[in-house]
Amino acid sequence: MKKLVLLGSSLESDNKGVNALGIGAITLLSNNFDNAEISLLCVGSPAKKEKTVKISGKPLKVKVYYFSKYDIVKSIKEAYLYQTLKITPKLEVSKLIQSSDLLFDINEGDSFSDIYGSKRIIRHFTDSKLVLSWKKPLIFLPQTIGPFDTTFGKKLGKHIIKRLTKLYVRDEKAYEFIDKIGVERELAIDMAVYMTPEKVNVEVKPNTIGINVNGLMYLNRYKSLAGKYDNYVLLLKKLIQNILERGFEVLLIPHTYSAANPNIEDDLVGIKKFVTDNPHLADKISYVDKDYSAQELKFIISKTVFFIGSRMHSCIAGLSMSIPTIGLSYSYKFEGTFKMFRQEKYVLDVNYLKEDEIDDLINEIVNAIENRIEINNVLLEENNRKPLRLHKKAE
Repeated sequence: MKKLVLLGSSLESDNKGVNALGIGAITLLSNNFDNAEISLLCVGSPAKKEKTVKISGKPLKVKVYYFSKYDIVKSIKEAYLYQTLKITPKLEVSKLIQSSDLLFDINEGDSFSDIYGSKRIIRHFTDSKLVLSWKKPLIFLPQTIGPFDTTFGKKLGKHIIKRLTKLYVRDEKAYEFIDKIGVERELAIDMAVYMTPEKVNVEVKPNTIGINVNGLMYLNRYKSLAGKYDNYVLLLKKLIQNILERGFEVLLIPHTYSAANPNIEDDLVGIKKFVTDNPHLADKISYVDKDYSAQELKFIISKTVFFIGSRMHSCIAGLSMSIPTIGLSYSYKFEGTFKMFRQEKYVLDVNYLKEDEIDDLINEIVNAIENRIEINNVLLEENNRKPLRLHKKAE
């Protein structure tokens, strides 16, 4: 029985996109390795849990290990002592890595980069360094690599990437950097595509257009992002009014949220604020107001006739279910993912959107809605792709 460990993901995050990556990756690993024992290694308060993931309706038990960042660093030291002096490791994290056959890292989809600051790249560099210190094969599953805008980030990135057993990427943006360091890579679809939806009892009326409201952009609370999303609120208001006037139902869908314990960029908080800010629209729209898993949200999105998302993995839920989808993009990563579905022209950049640009952007969305049958046909064809077979080095 193969013992597999997955890093850089979660099954319990408020960010359902991170959960979708984890579930999708577990699904892919399960399909590639029969009867494998799959574990997740996460950073957090030390704990050991067992979670059940449904794969095509069938339950799969997954062990989830939480270790502190200090344990990770200590384990790297234990690896050095083991390699040089054959001192038996004592830490549980060391024993987990040492007993594993293959390890896979997804780096939360886009966190192997220095654009989020030095703490983020050091955090994920340390995960990778842990595996490599134990001289275990490390495979990066499809993700965004970089960009690396600092000399510090480039050095750390290069150090890890050159030592991987295999590198899969989900877009072409990092190719220049990867080419410079002479590392082979393979382009593959985002892991969330492999996550199967789970049926849930939520009414989605016929002729419904789903809209994911991005709480980070709507609430606009980060000083570092001042001015970037100032017209996102007005865009949503005018867009929803336009869609309602065309006779469609509107369902607002959160994707990074917790109904019980909302955070600073919670999508559901943004949705509720939109309803409060627009009382004339409140009785004409509906919204998802309870906590649902990533798989359940994918099911809900699959029942819409068209989807508009501002969180990338909400868009992937739509695209992978062949629902015509518009991405209201805040990041370059949207383009690469949509391109994998031949949908890159339906990525609309809303960074620093000007008020006088809103009507033109809405017209582009309306044209796509009117063209939804043709878009659906393209997506049906793309979603017939063969599942990723992991590189023979990983077998």
